[in-house]
Amino acid sequence: MYQMKALLSFLFVLFTSYLVAQFSPKPFTIYGKIKNQSSGFIKLEYINYEGEYITDSAEIINESFIFKGYIPHPINADIYGDRAFKNTSDINSSSIFIEPGIMNLVLEKDKFKDLKLRGSNTQNQIDSLNNTYQHKKIVDSLDKRIFYFYLAYKYDPTKIQFKDSAKKIRQQLDPYYRDINIRTENFVHKNINSYYSAFYLQVLLHRLPLDTVIKIFNSYSFEIQNSYYGQRIAANIRAIQGGSEGSKAKNFNTIDINGDSISLEQFKCKNYVLLDFWATWCKPCRDDSPFLIELHTKFKSKGLEIISIANDDERKEAWKKAIQDDKTGAWRHILQGAGTVYDLGKLYSIQPIPAKLLIGKDGTILMRYEGTQGNIPLMEALTKNLK
Repeated sequence: MYQMKALLSFLFVLFTSYLVAQFSPKPFTIYGKIKNQSSGFIKLEYINYEGEYITDSAEIINESFIFKGYIPHPINADIYGDRAFKNTSDINSSSIFIEPGIMNLVLEKDKFKDLKLRGSNTQNQIDSLNNTYQHKKIVDSLDKRIFYFYLAYKYDPTKIQFKDSAKKIRQQLDPYYRDINIRTENFVHKNINSYYSAFYLQVLLHRLPLDTVIKIFNSYSFEIQNSYYGQRIAANIRAIQGGSEGSKAKNFNTIDINGDSISLEQFKCKNYVLLDFWATWCKPCRDDSPFLIELHTKFKSKGLEIISIANDDERKEAWKKAIQDDKTGAWRHILQGAGTVYDLGKLYSIQPIPAKLLIGKDGTILMRYEGTQGNIPLMEALTKNLK
């Protein structure tokens, strides 16, 4: 118990320092070469020493380019050229781990995934990890096919078969991605003083048990814990603890779909409340609508209040239409406020959706789960408590 209290105290101190943390500027230079492209621009996106998101641009002259800047420590960066899509699946886009000092980068147009970066120890670790992926060539080949199908669909949206083909190929990748995830998670456990370990632990925050995340974090060196990634992990741990089972649910005040005021506090001592996090574009969320309808029909009269919270602030008309189409308008609906200071997803540390929180009459979070694996236990808990 003492160790846990000491750790929580440490996390609190670390979190508060994160709000004002300053890093000393460390210069980096990337001397780049790109094959089969003699003009145009290459762009580099990264976090600088002040925690700011930087998008830098370098002109290609005679197949060469140079980037210079300041970073706090080894940091992940996205690099891209003329891309068709704004994500790393594009053949002219990739990720690298840059470090203070001088680095040399070799790219090839339409083959950014095969880049070679020298002068970054962290990138060397990632390259070694990638070499352990037994099916890397298969994954790269399937990824490229997906890219070209989506590219064809982009230029002719009437050819829906291109989009369908891409989706089918993506399903083939699932077992390979699972293997990659397992190997990368093992890397995180074994390489506790790697900046890439801390970077990827952010991805694992909502996959691993919180105790495991805290244990890994606590094993990091002081340098890693106080890095940009370490501070973000500490802040997220604290946020998850605030929205975990057994903790008191944080209150919110907002306006529902009908323009009426709503707060969590208004249901205290009166109702059990189910917070349902979803989005119109999330198919598993929409597929869960019949289950929610069943819950509402069975338990509304017994004291259950459902509040559906949608990540659709920029798609209000689609949000209203989805509620109508799915016949879920019998309970309260609000928007998440994604990207604002009132973001309810951040308030309860929601990452994957669908996600549900069951809150008791005293305001305690009784259940929390992502996906649909908790639907049966939720039904059992409500049946037991609402008679």
